[in-house]
Amino acid sequence: MKRLFFILLALLPIVGFSQVKIKMHIAAQHDSVWYLMRYRGSKTALVDTLKCHSGTTRYLNMKKLPEGIYLLESQNNIPMTEILLGKKQIVSIKIKDLNSLSKTKVRGSKETKRYFKLMERLRRNEMQIAALESEGQQSEKARHQIDSLKKDLVDYGKSLKIKDEDSFLNLFINSLKRHTMQDYWDDFALNDARILTYPLIDNKLESYFNNLPVNAKTINGEIDKLIAKTGDCIEVRDYLIWYFYRKYYSPQYMNLDDVYIHLVDEYFLKLEMENVSESVVNMMADRAQYLDKIKIGKQIPPISNLYHVEADYIALIFFDKTCKKCAQEGRVLQDIQTRHPEMKIYPVEVNSGMMDDMLMVYDIQTTPTIYLLDSNKRIIAKRIKAEQVEQFLKPISYE
Repeated sequence: MKRLFFILLALLPIVGFSQVKIKMHIAAQHDSVWYLMRYRGSKTALVDTLKCHSGTTRYLNMKKLPEGIYLLESQNNIPMTEILLGKKQIVSIKIKDLNSLSKTKVRGSKETKRYFKLMERLRRNEMQIAALESEGQQSEKARHQIDSLKKDLVDYGKSLKIKDEDSFLNLFINSLKRHTMQDYWDDFALNDARILTYPLIDNKLESYFNNLPVNAKTINGEIDKLIAKTGDCIEVRDYLIWYFYRKYYSPQYMNLDDVYIHLVDEYFLKLEMENVSESVVNMMADRAQYLDKIKIGKQIPPISNLYHVEADYIALIFFDKTCKKCAQEGRVLQDIQTRHPEMKIYPVEVNSGMMDDMLMVYDIQTTPTIYLLDSNKRIIAKRIKAEQVEQFLKPISYE
């Protein structure tokens, strides 16, 4: 008995001084293992594997977890619920129904408790808004109801804030505010790394930049404004830079090469970024230089006897003979050529013998890649589908 007493006594400090104590019960869940995942934007990474019994798990950790939103997944990697962890991470959560959080009981952390209240109201209001918006031609009454539901959510969020202005809950509530394009980023703390701990930042970036004019100068200006808002927060700054790099590496619209060039020239070449080697930066800089030479309106770099071809239009297609899509696109181009004899097709086979710098010069990321040129070998369109070629067969001015 004495030995048992001393063993228990030795264990007390471990439990007593644990920074994180999470007890969670979810009704009707019987998996033996759950996964606690941490967000970084829209992506998640495993924090820990939790053993559970009859829908109950306990998580103890001596080290406090970073504040943010965490995702709990089932053994089959099915998302179950999200949890807000703020400064106080000693919390007990009991969820009776994952489809309705109204009966969820939370003890311990005030931030976590209020988060679940907010999520329940958010879920309910958004379901009602979606139902009203799906009615087709909205009546004035429906629009008024939608506005009231949105206002109710804003007011409810304000009522849930806690006195600690630096709390993650307050930051989270502020980030949910709806804005116009003019004040879209107000109340969104881009200078706080905690803003990366849930998917909203990616959703907002996609929505905002997909609604901007398709103009490289405008987009570059907005990128610079956002990155300036990060202040001294290197983590968010680098996150944004990489987000824009991925988005505009191969943009949806062919006149946005200057966005990639701007990102390389103004950020990757000028800033020290984590996990970015000199060789990677040099590769980016090389691509930026090549892209600058094949922008819309510029003469395409010579290849074989292309410059000896005389035609009002030239459809330059880079293809792989084993590529079925290439064959399909080639047939479409032949049909267009039949209707438009003023256009000639110039095929270039991409194979293992082609030099890497040749692929770089023409920015061949995949096959087929199609350029449409005018009689002076200036680029009218690029990275387009064969079926789009016909719409560009008209006089082009490059003043």
